[in-house]
This record gives sequence, structure tokens and C-alpha cells, in this order.
Amino acid sequence: MPISALGGYLLQGELTVTYADSTEEVINSGDLFYWSPGHTVRVGEDAEVILFSPQDEHSKVIDHMLGKMAG
Repeated sequence: MPISALGGYLLQGELTVTYADSTEEVINSGDLFYWSPGHTVRVGEDAEVILFSPQDEHSKVIDHMLGKMAG
């Protein structure tokens, strides 16, 4: 599933985002972020995140993630 653009704020934890061109960016507690379409995210430390995205697109992403976690 293509992941759409996403912005947010990391309250706590650490995330690593990998972009379509294979570059990586580490997001730490207190960081604001914007991720372009085609990114993937890996959680390095338990994270608490506020996400800013259109509800329709975000709902599709959450449903996709829940399906992957369910196996």
C-alpha cells in the first residue's frame, strides 16, 4: 500500500523513517516532522505520536497497519 504524505509531532520515543530513495531520518522526542509519500517507519523506542493528515487517507493507513499486525 502506498503511504501518503504525513506530518506530526513525536511526544516521546524514537522513530526512523525510510524514504523511497532509501535515505533515512531519525525522529526524536520533541521533533516536528513531515514525511513525503512512499515512506516506511520503524519504531526504535516506544513512541507516542500526534499525526496530522487528512482523515480519509489516515484511516486507510491505519487499516493497512492493523491488517499487517493481525497477520
